[in-house]
Amino acid sequence: MAGLVVSGSAADGSLLVYCGAGMSEPMEEIADLFEEREGVEVQYTFGGSAQLLSQIELYQTGDLYMPGARSDIESAIEKGFVDETRDVVYHVPCIVTPKGNPAGIDSLECLAEPGVRVALGDPTGPAIGKVSKKILESLGIWDEVGENVVAFSGTVNELLVYVSLGQADAAIVWEDLFNPDEMEMVEIPREKNEIKVVSIGTLIFSEDKEVAERFMNFVVSEEGKEVFVDHGFVAYPDPKYEG
Repeated sequence: MAGLVVSGSAADGSLLVYCGAGMSEPMEEIADLFEEREGVEVQYTFGGSAQLLSQIELYQTGDLYMPGARSDIESAIEKGFVDETRDVVYHVPCIVTPKGNPAGIDSLECLAEPGVRVALGDPTGPAIGKVSKKILESLGIWDEVGENVVAFSGTVNELLVYVSLGQADAAIVWEDLFNPDEMEMVEIPREKNEIKVVSIGTLIFSEDKEVAERFMNFVVSEEGKEVFVDHGFVAYPDPKYEG
């Protein structure tokens, strides 16, 4: 069973994976499947991508890193923490609003209108925060939206809470986290969006690289990707988001 830890390795019969909070549900399911098949327990530390990278740098232990966007794993590669990587799924930003969309949000530009309460990921933390800032800056409305922000969150999951409880009129989250029972979704046009590829990589600190690589390959296998698809993700590669 997956858990929240900051220690553990293949050497003691388990793997430690630093994983973006937005992938917690499919990755916990994949962990259970892998343990049944391989007899290896997978333990997770979930959080924002930047927070996880800081933990990796501090503890210099663990087996794999799976942040919310490819750019974050590239930062880990530059620091010399990650070697082998595989591309898994896409993260597609979208706007979510409370059920019924009481503020009438129908575009990114609406987030800049006076009085709209917006929740965003911290631009220095989770992948969704960095992406949201880039999207809004490209439209020239970052400063205006910033005046409407009621909360900058450390994880994308926290944004869902603000919206579902009606504490924000809108938030930018990953499309795969949209819950139609609790909120409404407004798609972001492709030409204004920043589609991200989610990758998983093995850490140089892993005490059993062979087992870590087996888990990485299981995540990107047809069976592993099917779990993600069941949770609303689009598996990599897909012609819709390529080219």
